Amino acid sequence: MGKIKRTKLLDREHDRRDTKLFIVATEGKETEKQYFRMFKSTRIKVEILATTEDGKSSPEYVLERLDTFKERYDLTDDDMLWLVSDVDRWGDKKLSSVCSQARQRSYNLAISNPCFEVWLILHFEDINTQDRTCDNFKARLRIILGSYNGSNLDISAYKPKTKDAVNRAKNLHPSSQQDWPPTLGTHVYRLVEILLKSLGSDC
Repeated sequence: MGKIKRTKLLDREHDRRDTKLFIVATEGKETEKQYFRMFKSTRIKVEILATTEDGKSSPEYVLERLDTFKERYDLTDDDMLWLVSDVDRWGDKKLSSVCSQARQRSYNLAISNPCFEVWLILHFEDINTQDRTCDNFKARLRIILGSYNGSNLDISAYKPKTKDAVNRAKNLHPSSQQDWPPTLGTHVYRLVEILLKSLGSDC
C-alpha cells in the first residue's frame, strides 16, 4: 500500500502547494500540544504527535511516533520532523541514544532541561537558578501568572512574548552542536524560531 498524500493533513484554508508542514512529536500529552496550536496559519501546519493515553512518553516512544508518521505519509524535503522531549528523569544514556537515532534520520531536536515549563517561563523572565525541578518551574509559573495548569494553557499570555523566549533561550545555550542543554535551559527556541520565520515574523 502506498503512502498517504500529505495534502490529507491540510485544512481547506491552507495553500496545498506552498504550506510547510511541521511534524512535532512531544513527550507531553497536553501542554505542548496546546502551546504549538497558537502557530496555526494558512502558511504552515503544525501536526502534533502527542503522548496518548497509554502513557508511552519516554524519548524512544516519541522517536517511534515520528518514524511511524514518516512511513505513513508522503512528505516533501521542505517538511520538518521535530522531537520535543525533556531531560527530566530519562538519564543521559537513554536520551543520547535517542538523539543519535533522530539525527541519523534527519529529525530535529528541541529538548528542555529539565522540562517544557522552562520554555514557558522564558516568555516572561530569565530562569531563577534556585529552581531545579519540574515542580519548581510549575510553581514559578503560578507566581508569574497567578495560576498554571498544563492541561489548560492561557495561550494569550504567551503569544506576544515568543520572541522574548527565543532570545532568552538562545542566550542560555547558543551552541548548535548540543543535542540538549547541559544545564538549565531549552532548545525549543530552535523550533519556534523557524516557525516564526515561516510566518514572516523574524526574531
